[in-house]
Amino acid sequence: MARFVLDEWLLYVESDHKIFALTTRGLEAVSAGEMAALPGVIVTETAYRRVAATCERSFAPLLGLRTVDDVYLDVGMWEGIGHTRESLAALQWYAAQIDLEAATEIIGGLRPLPPEPVFSITASFVGRRNYSTDEIKKTVAEGIRSEYRWEYTADDRTADLNLRIFMVHELAYVGVRLGKHPLHERVYKVAERAGALKPPVAAAMLRLAEIVAGQRLIDPCCGSGTILIEAALAGAVAQGGDSDAEAVEAARVNAQAAGVSIGIAQWDARNLPLHAASVNCVVSNLPWGRQIAADEGLYQGVCQEIERVLKPSGRALLLTSAPELLHFERLKLRKAIEISLFGQTPTISVFEVQ
Repeated sequence: MARFVLDEWLLYVESDHKIFALTTRGLEAVSAGEMAALPGVIVTETAYRRVAATCERSFAPLLGLRTVDDVYLDVGMWEGIGHTRESLAALQWYAAQIDLEAATEIIGGLRPLPPEPVFSITASFVGRRNYSTDEIKKTVAEGIRSEYRWEYTADDRTADLNLRIFMVHELAYVGVRLGKHPLHERVYKVAERAGALKPPVAAAMLRLAEIVAGQRLIDPCCGSGTILIEAALAGAVAQGGDSDAEAVEAARVNAQAAGVSIGIAQWDARNLPLHAASVNCVVSNLPWGRQIAADEGLYQGVCQEIERVLKPSGRALLLTSAPELLHFERLKLRKAIEISLFGQTPTISVFEVQ
């Protein structure tokens, strides 16, 4: 087993440890790129919603990942987990074999843990099974409690440790969350609105935009401000607006909670109060989906304004379930990435000047 050195609650390991992150389907390569840029992290596999890696240095930088839903210490891969109820017995047996003492020693180097931590379980699976996620949680909890005198809670908010079961076909990838809370739960999300963009997706769009500190970025349909806040945190000069006054106020509240300064206004995205060729990048989650139908007239006007305000070297990244409504004269489609979001499959379209 590796030896550990604790220094101001940062853990350094003298041999590689396996980790994995879970992300949005379609954005695995983006998250893999962000992870690979961290010191000591070597990506070993990119698969459906999962990026596996080894980490030979501090785990602490992993808690700063922006494009992933969460990151975990890899504690095992369980095989033969089928769709029938007989697999529940296998899950319980596997759970009893996890070396949670080693895991808590490692994670205890990142943050304080009690001697007998309260634990929660998060579970998900791909495809149909004859058992539910609640049954998975109960069964795995029973397996863990057969070996440890730890208390289980169904409320992750009160847990010291979270065990993640991610099942794909007959494999279960098992990890212990590095942080106390999920990375996708940003503390600045004070004002919530239905259909608001997931922060990791916003961060991934910005990474695809290759935005750098000091560049001017706008979101013409900013909603509650997630893209603008993520951009400002990355060092961009962020400005945006929305036709909905309540959305604008929500964006202001969230920006204040994030401690960033962004320009926010109530405006018509088809008539932006901006000079021509004044913006480096446009990144936006356009109105789409079940709650707000994509409007062809709105899209036409927004596209015209995006093209007007972008600098000749500018780039536009637009998320929508109706990419066929995006039309430009000078901007050309360079990349289209289909993702899974809110039970639908919208597309991130990347446009650049030809």
